[in-house]
Amino acid sequence: MKKGKRVKPKFPIEYRVLMLQQLDDREKEIVTMVAIRTTIEFKNFLYEIIVEPIVEDRTLHLKIRGLRAPQVTIPGTGPAKFSTTFSKLSGNYNLIIAKPNGEENTFGVAISKDLVTVEPNPHKKFVDVVTKEEEW
Repeated sequence: MKKGKRVKPKFPIEYRVLMLQQLDDREKEIVTMVAIRTTIEFKNFLYEIIVEPIVEDRTLHLKIRGLRAPQVTIPGTGPAKFSTTFSKLSGNYNLIIAKPNGEENTFGVAISKDLVTVEPNPHKKFVDVVTKEEEW
């Protein structure tokens, strides 16, 4: 089977963000889950992405600070990950994702009781935002 040449995109995607509504079993309420993973898979350890999440007014700011090596030195392969939940988010928000070098991507996000929708992506993006686990 002959394979074609791989073409690198002009603006490679470094991160994928998953946003969806889910039930918090402990609190018995709907929460907004936000997860980030790298598109690069690491071969020695399963790293953790250090993220500072901030919610102000109608802005959800995710500041990526870097990577952290796992506490346990058991080898593993896969992308670096981060996950958190937010309660009581409803309506339209600006989602701003910032890399350690200060570069930012901004998305419009509409959050309802059972659905999260994302407006069109920025032109020069380093992150993809998806709302279905199958796409993450």
